[in-house]
Amino acid sequence: MEVVLGRLAEQNASNPKVKEFGARMVKDHTRLNAELGSFAKSIGLTLPTKLSAEQQTAYASLSKLSGTNFDKAYIDLMVRTIPDDLAAFQKEEAATQNQKLKRAVAKAIPIIQVHLNMAKSDSTNLAAR
Repeated sequence: MEVVLGRLAEQNASNPKVKEFGARMVKDHTRLNAELGSFAKSIGLTLPTKLSAEQQTAYASLSKLSGTNFDKAYIDLMVRTIPDDLAAFQKEEAATQNQKLKRAVAKAIPIIQVHLNMAKSDSTNLAAR
């Protein structure tokens, strides 16, 4: 979802910071997806390659927006969803006994935290306008 919506942000956002955030999400999550996908494959798992129904709904809603309406809706969505992603990674890091998975997840956590901080900062800046 982060890659797909990040690409949409690169196209539909009017605020340069929101466009930058979208580009960062694309770059970082493309890399994380590749790393975690390789690990998952090595243990016989396949990561999802399509958006869930809920994610499709979010995409459909956002794809109809542009400019400041898009900026606010996209950043609000990221502020709401990134904490769940962060919590899931932190929970997995604490729970897993697989050391390779623990390292991969631990490597992703600071990146996701940066994304959350960026989204919150962008949200504050958009609200101030």
